[in-house]
Amino acid sequence: MTSAGLEKVVGEQLSADLGLTPAVWAVPGRVTVAPWREDSRRRRYREGHPFFLGHIYRGAAAFAVHACLLPWAQEHLARLEPEWCLDYPFLRQMDAALAPWGWTIANAHPFFAPDLSVPPVQPGRPVAWYEGEDLERFRGDPRWEGTLAFQPAYPDVLAVAALDGAGAPVAMAAASRDGARLWQIGVNVQPEHRGEGLAPYLTALLKDEVLRRGAVPFYGTAQSHTLSLRTARSAGFRPAWAEVWAKPL
Repeated sequence: MTSAGLEKVVGEQLSADLGLTPAVWAVPGRVTVAPWREDSRRRRYREGHPFFLGHIYRGAAAFAVHACLLPWAQEHLARLEPEWCLDYPFLRQMDAALAPWGWTIANAHPFFAPDLSVPPVQPGRPVAWYEGEDLERFRGDPRWEGTLAFQPAYPDVLAVAALDGAGAPVAMAAASRDGARLWQIGVNVQPEHRGEGLAPYLTALLKDEVLRRGAVPFYGTAQSHTLSLRTARSAGFRPAWAEVWAKPL
């Protein structure tokens, strides 16, 4: 996959989430505010109308909002600079505007896409791969709840695990098909095996395999989760976009 191809996949998915077109990312510094429209290609992490959703990508920002919020959003959001629009003072303003309608800011996160200049990771520690029905063996296993989602709207499709001497998984990275060609990676390492470099190793292995399959892997974490941020960097990811979304109070 080329850098241009990767950016096209990401840009098309982010705009579909908002019910907009990829043209919203064409002009750095521009902020687009529009009423949200349903798009069959959007990622579906929760049911119903998202009410308030924003993406910042390639130096531009786009917000899709419920019609009741549109006058406020056009007046206030359109004046923001994309680079700074998720700073706390602006998030606080967004939250205040949402509250009368029974909504609140749920979160604002950075997301990472592969740095294609990083060479594929070289195999080291033995691993096991799982996909399709093989993943069912882990359903209900609390050790991997943060890695495997088992959600029909964003199904788990592929996982790779490091094994102990008895052949049992001690760390796992898994990918869910959140969008048609945008797959999210999650990773977890059991406490007794942390500090061995397994998280970045497995994440990199999975990232490379997803790319080989023609999809774009992505990685998300909280800005304060420094260990996870280091995993993203060590596994060959780079900052790609940011999101802000709302939830009912």
